[in-house]
Amino acid sequence: MLALLNKSQRHGPRAGIMVYDRNVAVAVMQRRVGQRPVIEHCAVHSCTGDESVEAVLRGVVAKYGLSRASVFAVASTEDYQLVQVEAPEVPPAELRAAIRWRLRDVIDFHIDDAVVDVFEIPDQSRRAQAKMLFAVAARSAAVQRLVSALAPSTRHFDVIDIPELCLRNVSALLPQDQKGVATLLLGERFAQLNLTRQGVLYLARRIEYKRGYDLDNQADQTSDQSVDAGVLALELQRSLDYFESHYDQTPIGDLVIAPGGEESARLALRLQGETNLRISVIDLSASMDGAEALHAPSAECVLALGAALRMESAAL
Repeated sequence: MLALLNKSQRHGPRAGIMVYDRNVAVAVMQRRVGQRPVIEHCAVHSCTGDESVEAVLRGVVAKYGLSRASVFAVASTEDYQLVQVEAPEVPPAELRAAIRWRLRDVIDFHIDDAVVDVFEIPDQSRRAQAKMLFAVAARSAAVQRLVSALAPSTRHFDVIDIPELCLRNVSALLPQDQKGVATLLLGERFAQLNLTRQGVLYLARRIEYKRGYDLDNQADQTSDQSVDAGVLALELQRSLDYFESHYDQTPIGDLVIAPGGEESARLALRLQGETNLRISVIDLSASMDGAEALHAPSAECVLALGAALRMESAAL
């Protein structure tokens, strides 16, 4: 998304890195066009004691030989906003400036403190009055922190991507994606929902819930520590209805829940009674070699994998 320094290498190791709290999720893989990606490493590395995130990053880069790898960072969700905006009728060279003007009253921080990029939304139905774009506004200070942390030790730090596109990269490899798939990534505070078909991202939204939720708590759905599968099912159905009506698309029939593990399995079981979808928990080994060694990777690791899967060498 936010292109930075060099064009990415087509060969050699690729690394996705997500910094959050005092943790660093790192995914290292080999990927060549026409071949299955091969995961070489995927884990969370945590700071210990007074150790800094920068020190952890330097250790990871040295240990896994990433100084010459193509490196893609993942922006933290609190450091950017993703919005849909009407595409301005301006020459391509003036697009970002025009988008910045339109974002002034939409984002919750000053536009002068934002790094802005855009990517396309598929054409909507013939009833739509105007072409729309996805616009990303990232906090400049957050972008600079990532650059300062990664650029000194990596020669090919190319892009800062957003979780929505990282999850798109993962879902694009799922067999269900050919006919269309809803992918639900469970985070600590919200679930990220993507609707994709043949690698194209049609809709991305966050479904918020309370911190410390318990997907297996069915005794007291009013508890602050629980989340109602019925609420998730309702928001999912609204998103699917929007997809069908605004893009004149045939219905999506599959829901894949990530990152895996018992929590995702419990939710899948509960949602079976709330929707007519075919529901499954993500199986990374179906599309990536080396995934068999991963035991229930975290949501951040899934996003790091998605960043490493990125094939575009530059933003729009």
